[in-house]
Amino acid sequence: MSRTALALGLFAAGLARADWTDMISLSGRLESDIRFDIDDYRGEKPGDGFRFSINRNDAIVHAEIKPFDNVVGVLDARLRFYGFNEANSLPALADRNKVDPFSVQLDQAYVAVKGVPFSWLDIKGGRMQLTWGSADIFNQVDFANSRDFYDPMDYARKVPNEMLGVDLYPAPWLTISAVWIPVFKPAMLPPSTSLAFGIDRDTNGCLQGFPAPPLEPSQTRELMGLFSSVDPCSLNFSTPEVRLFMPQNGIADSQVAVKAQFSFDNLEFGLHYYRGRFGFPVAYNAVAHANVSTDDPTKVDVRYIAEVLYPRIQVAGFDFSYSAEWLADIGIVGEIAVIFPEEVTFGLRAYQGNTRLYEASATNVASTPFVKATVGLDYTFTKWLYVNVMYLRGFFDEFNDRYGVHNYAVATAELKFLNDALLVRLAGILNIDDLSNVANPQLTWVAAPGVEVLAGAFIFGGSTVPTDPFEYAARSKFGQRAAGRSFAYLKMRLTF
Repeated sequence: MSRTALALGLFAAGLARADWTDMISLSGRLESDIRFDIDDYRGEKPGDGFRFSINRNDAIVHAEIKPFDNVVGVLDARLRFYGFNEANSLPALADRNKVDPFSVQLDQAYVAVKGVPFSWLDIKGGRMQLTWGSADIFNQVDFANSRDFYDPMDYARKVPNEMLGVDLYPAPWLTISAVWIPVFKPAMLPPSTSLAFGIDRDTNGCLQGFPAPPLEPSQTRELMGLFSSVDPCSLNFSTPEVRLFMPQNGIADSQVAVKAQFSFDNLEFGLHYYRGRFGFPVAYNAVAHANVSTDDPTKVDVRYIAEVLYPRIQVAGFDFSYSAEWLADIGIVGEIAVIFPEEVTFGLRAYQGNTRLYEASATNVASTPFVKATVGLDYTFTKWLYVNVMYLRGFFDEFNDRYGVHNYAVATAELKFLNDALLVRLAGILNIDDLSNVANPQLTWVAAPGVEVLAGAFIFGGSTVPTDPFEYAARSKFGQRAAGRSFAYLKMRLTF
């Protein structure tokens, strides 16, 4: 008998012994999400705002299937309807995917087997999302999955990836986990990301400036000097083209993550190692081509091509969490990651026709190790007030390139009223270096068991204009237009 036939026979035998209702557990939620842009200056051009930006509905299902006591299959699926018509022609009105676009997303789909072949060993494989570390969301030691930043409000989401993992239990106080990830997947970025390469124009459409590349400020001045004698209204800059240089999916490009987790009464801590790539793109090359326009000889067409890559890294990390009665039950967490990057040299060339006008290069990422860290505490003062504060050294996407690693303060306060039927949540992030910020006030009403109505706003603060047009690091973290627009939102959610 083949192995496949044997496996099917064992599975069928399991079904015969148990009813399906005993084998499957379901949970999930239905969610409606409406958002309205409330600023008028952070888009692609001034005045392009004050409109509905999201009008979607999600049906999310979490299923666990246990055909045997030591086997579990996990499925997390999302059916998303986007709520906006995408049909722009008469034939498209006959296409349901255009009139009522939707997507099916599979966040997790894996199988775990416990105690096989040894009682101290669990194995699992499939499409997974792992979260390692002790901090709330801002995990500096967590690299197995890249981040999903498509939705700025949902920055805890991960990009699912296929992987194989094992958990070992050599002692009651020690768990060793390891995963192998054959294929690298990059972070998913918000739609506003392309504005990081946007060209600034005045109301007449004339060139005012363009983002500084990751060069020395003196090199950028020299580059911009090439355009000083040219009429800015004669320059037609096309939308910059950004090319991704991805790994080749060879065995050398696979990733490995290992964690040793220790538990002693009120103290838990972990040791971490990761070998792979940084999930966010890093600039390493650019070319600008200027040619006399074929449509208008008085104009100059400028095409800008930027190239980015995902640097190799190794990471050594440590995290801990501690809470004790003698400390008034204050929860303390901390994470530190020492990142060893490969060096990235950025090069830029500018051409007029076939003539090279400019060429420069500079180190964008040094091979010197750098540190990212999180430390925080949370405390429930009464049954109606909860506070969480954290200090971050380095945001998710920061990699010690020419932008640098910044410092952040994160705070959340939750107040409950009317026997927990009403929740006021005030959350915010402050970039300590440039004072840009994000504020997220939210009101939640529990209308019925499992039913929530949420209303709030997600507000970006900070200057949209760099403090120095020649300095790559001069743009503000949350003020720049690439961070996205501020919006108000209304959600209704049923959890089951």
